[in-house]
Amino acid sequence: MRITRWIRRAAAAAVTGLGLWLASGLASGLASGFAAAQVPASAPGLALPASFVGILPCADCAGIAQTLSLREDGLYRMRRTYLGKPGNPFSEIGRWQVDASGRLLLRSGSDQTLFEIVGADTLRQLDRAGQPIRSALNYSLRRTAAFDAVDESLRWRGEMVYMADAANFTDCASGLRWPIAMTADYLALERAYSRARTAPSEPVLVSFDGRLAVMPGMEGPPREHMVVQAFAAAEPGRRCHPPEGPQATLTNTYWKLTVLAGARITSQSEQTREVRITLDGGATRMHGFSGCNALQG
Repeated sequence: MRITRWIRRAAAAAVTGLGLWLASGLASGLASGFAAAQVPASAPGLALPASFVGILPCADCAGIAQTLSLREDGLYRMRRTYLGKPGNPFSEIGRWQVDASGRLLLRSGSDQTLFEIVGADTLRQLDRAGQPIRSALNYSLRRTAAFDAVDESLRWRGEMVYMADAANFTDCASGLRWPIAMTADYLALERAYSRARTAPSEPVLVSFDGRLAVMPGMEGPPREHMVVQAFAAAEPGRRCHPPEGPQATLTNTYWKLTVLAGARITSQSEQTREVRITLDGGATRMHGFSGCNALQG
């Protein structure tokens, strides 16, 4: 196959890493820079807080009923019920962000889910490469009239710090922090913290069942606190670590062209496919799209 000068320049940029952003990897996942974000980006077209619901396909059940709640501070909760299966529902918490391509990213530890924002009232799940799922089945969540607040009892894991007669908790999954209410099972948490720490004000990794609730603060107006309902464990010597983005490899990775010869590439409104290239390491072949025609060889 004849490769044009334009494609050779794009391929060279991919090899050297100049002007290319790793949109996602079919073998190595999606690099989003999400872990570095301290404040979520705005969500164009979405009035927050907001909840979205829908029943998505399931490989071995009647469907997965999902409820996604997005808070203004970047916290999300995804509740999943596997229809016809025991032990439901399951809840996941983490941090959300809108990336430069306008996709909604849900990040909880090393797990990541992507959605396309389709207007103000619909989110459509994307595949692991951030591309539309070609299927007649439903992959959309639709906005509910009322916000489903994140106030139920959940399992939390993060770092506790006790300083100046006040305790604070930083959630590992979202990176968000709350003061800890000194009620319910707080005393068990404090005792475990005191045994585990080796220096004053040292962070200690803890886990517990708890919920968020607005309560009077030590100073100022009422604010949201973490209420520890049932202490679970302390893990001395361990810390929360921001999830690292997957390391891209030249092969088996979905590369998207964003800059060419110093000029940023912008998609046209009528353009439905990205200029991209993937090198198949196992078969030593390549495939992609040049903007006009498919590439393969």
